[in-house]
Amino acid sequence: MRTRLALLLAAICLSVLAAYAQPTDAQILKDIASPKQLKVELVKGTTKKVWSDTHAQWFWERGATIWLPADVPEFPNAKVVVYGFARYHTGNPPSYREWKTSLNEYEGIPAPTKEEILVHARKYLKNFVGEHRYNRIVDLKSIAVAADPKTVWHTPLSFSMEFEVVADVIISDVEVATESTRQETRFYREKVSDPWRSFMVTVERDVRHENKRSYSPEDIRAMETIGSREAEAEAQAALAALGDVTIPEFSRDVDVFMHTHKVLREGTAAQFEAYLIRMLAPVFFVEGSSTRLTPQGADLVNKAVNNAFKGKSTYAQQYCPDPGVKHQQENGMEWWNATQDAHVRMALTKAGGAWKNGQKTGETYKITALEVWMLTSADDIARINSYEPGMLCKGNSAPVSSGSSNTTNQGGTAPQQQSGGSDILKQGRGLLNKLTTP
Repeated sequence: MRTRLALLLAAICLSVLAAYAQPTDAQILKDIASPKQLKVELVKGTTKKVWSDTHAQWFWERGATIWLPADVPEFPNAKVVVYGFARYHTGNPPSYREWKTSLNEYEGIPAPTKEEILVHARKYLKNFVGEHRYNRIVDLKSIAVAADPKTVWHTPLSFSMEFEVVADVIISDVEVATESTRQETRFYREKVSDPWRSFMVTVERDVRHENKRSYSPEDIRAMETIGSREAEAEAQAALAALGDVTIPEFSRDVDVFMHTHKVLREGTAAQFEAYLIRMLAPVFFVEGSSTRLTPQGADLVNKAVNNAFKGKSTYAQQYCPDPGVKHQQENGMEWWNATQDAHVRMALTKAGGAWKNGQKTGETYKITALEVWMLTSADDIARINSYEPGMLCKGNSAPVSSGSSNTTNQGGTAPQQQSGGSDILKQGRGLLNKLTTP
């Protein structure tokens, strides 16, 4: 009885062991073999039993590296190195399921020289260091290929390597430090024969800060960086490209309103944009700049230019040379369009100048608000275009339309429809009258 029980237990044990037998190295090499294979190496160690959450079962897995021809005509000796693992079903015997590739790398493709890649990195510095760091670097001290660059070809069209970058960098609202960064940068090209693209991807592997210096938040905000210097140069070039404009010395607020209206009517979109940027209040510019607009400044300029010049009808077609005044107060005015169902709102302040003996001198008028309302519906535009020459602006204004109108402006709420055109004509003298009457 005991002998028979022992034999039964032994048989069960052998059955269990057989059920979980590992695939041999020879079997794995045979299963992953391919006609193009140049070389194969199994990962040192043993085949491991691995649980798969995806398949909810156990597998035998063994890592391996396979060398294949890269098939790159420009580099006939290049090889592709395939890293992955062979997967087997558990069973008796274990059965081959699949090969899973983890990573491909290429050998035998020459990388650019250190000098070539450093020239490229400096040419496209913003992409090389990343936009965030670019806008924090006060002084770039050096860029060098790392002593061990760990160059890896991911495809024949893309490789990565490591660099050492040293720069003085703004690291907080109150600190600047000398920052040493080890970064890995990946480069791309469209074809093997093409130059490297400006686009690249950088990952910071190690960052060290030394020689920290403290500043006030105001000094940090005003501190120039590589990014701000480039943005300033671009803004100045863009403003210069719009052309020169003459801005008179305004003695009264109404002089500014009348001149702005004149530029809107008689100037081009580029001339008005150049004038407006030069007339905006400092609040609409990045701190320390008179050309780089904040998002709010850019929005004001873009909306005014687009509404006045780039719609279905232009400002000159909808506003009279001497429009009626809808409302006026110190440093603020609203004036009507030709049919008195849309208007412009403009506000000013005094800015700039210098202190002398405790008094501010040399301040000039600057624009703090500008909203240009325009009629935009096809019916309203047809109504304005229906007037015979000289009739639309006869007597400074035309009777107010009793119908509703679609208008567009800089923002805010649409102007309310007015009634009693004769009352408005009596109360709202034209801008020319305002200009000539103290």
